[in-house]
Amino acid sequence: MIRWIERALWLIGAALLVGLVVRFGWNDLAANLRLAGWGIVLVLGQEILAFAANTLGWRWAFPQSALAPSFAELLRARVAGDAFNYVTPTASIGGEFVRLQMLGPHVSRVPVVASLSVAKLAQTLGQVVFIVFGLAIVATQLALPDAIRWGAWTTAGAFFCAVAGLVWWQRRGMFSALLRLGEQVGWAPSDEWRAHIGWLDAEIRALHRNGLRFALSVSAFALGWALGVIEVYLVLWLLGVPPSWVLALAIEVFSATLDGLLFFVPAKLGTQEGGKVLIFTLLGLDPGKGLAAGVLRRFRELFWAGVGLGLWWWKAWIEGASVAPELR
Repeated sequence: MIRWIERALWLIGAALLVGLVVRFGWNDLAANLRLAGWGIVLVLGQEILAFAANTLGWRWAFPQSALAPSFAELLRARVAGDAFNYVTPTASIGGEFVRLQMLGPHVSRVPVVASLSVAKLAQTLGQVVFIVFGLAIVATQLALPDAIRWGAWTTAGAFFCAVAGLVWWQRRGMFSALLRLGEQVGWAPSDEWRAHIGWLDAEIRALHRNGLRFALSVSAFALGWALGVIEVYLVLWLLGVPPSWVLALAIEVFSATLDGLLFFVPAKLGTQEGGKVLIFTLLGLDPGKGLAAGVLRRFRELFWAGVGLGLWWWKAWIEGASVAPELR
């Protein structure tokens, strides 16, 4: 059933993308992309800043008692994990297993899993922080229709409530609760499994009790989201749209909101480009430029997905065995 849903989402997304290209015309899209020229190198390269911020957020999510891997190791694992999240329909979960495997067998698995669990939550909370603060700035600088402003605020509020619920669940022992649920449906875990789950929940609770480290992790992830404004500013400039930081912030805030709502769409196929067309239209910009902006971001995502897969294959070749986990 799940695979049929995934295939349906792929088909719907592909149909939406094709429909957008037909609607605005391939020639117009190609002309807009030619405006970018070699400037696309800037769009590709600036993403390393967001990766660095997100890696720092992950590093702050490690238990204080554990020896965290080096920043370079975490950065490679971060890029590889994002690549798997992008190319596989796992709702941004499969990449966490890849990150775990990329760090190799020489690190203690329980602290790494604890850091991944907390970092995933911190990244989502960072997204909410970026949307809320960004929207507060945009609302005072741009004349937005009430429907758009209240829609964005409502979405941000829903995100915050969901994240608050997850924080509460993690502090109460999320994995122990899942273990009990598994027992109710017939799974009989070993004593070793029980001990590891208890250790994992204890590490996560310790991370939450250290409010400073968790706040630093959330802040770093929020910075990672905010750095997307640089990309939008560059894209506006390359496409011949008079850029401003407020306009770039508005586009990125609404993009982050749509990404949160449509996280289940594989590779954001169709929704990436369609979202940009919608946002540009609502902001009174040329929707054809919005389609080109979405395609340029698609190029950037594909480039870094290729880099991430390359890092994964390189580690597999160095170790002489695949580090790929079972994602299904």
